[in-house]
Amino acid sequence: MKFNNIFLIGLMGSGKTSIGKILAKNLKKNFLDIDNEIINKMNLTISEIFEKYGEIKFREMESEILHSLTIDKNAVISTGGGIILNKKNISKMKEIGVIVHLDIDIKTQIFRVKNTKNRPLLDGKGLQDKLKKMKIERDKIYKEISDITIITTKKSRSKILTEIENKLS
Repeated sequence: MKFNNIFLIGLMGSGKTSIGKILAKNLKKNFLDIDNEIINKMNLTISEIFEKYGEIKFREMESEILHSLTIDKNAVISTGGGIILNKKNISKMKEIGVIVHLDIDIKTQIFRVKNTKNRPLLDGKGLQDKLKKMKIERDKIYKEISDITIITTKKSRSKILTEIENKLS
């Protein structure tokens, strides 16, 4: 499989950032986290951006950063879980890289995100219901657009990385 950029997609808590950093180092590529790029550009947390400007503004910024990338970026790029909600984003990722879906089950996802801050889509009560709804809405798209799907549930980082690297070669 020929590629310059590797896009990691999946639900929050699936490991896009933690796996992405190590994968980039292993493959001698740059690492880019789109959420962090937005945070740095706005000088606000994601929660503050959502509170002050709303989700629509956040999604616009996400798209803006994605569309500024070029085919020769040679990076592992951690995306926000909702980047796939915009068809133009999907087209851009397919055009300039390979898409790796990190798939996670709800039980593991709840364990990983239940005590984290800066996840505005999870504010309030009903965490499990919100995550189930998100999984139902997004999983079909993740599976449809990804070149590679890796199930991350009950796997060590090293096992996940080995699977990704094997499927990329």
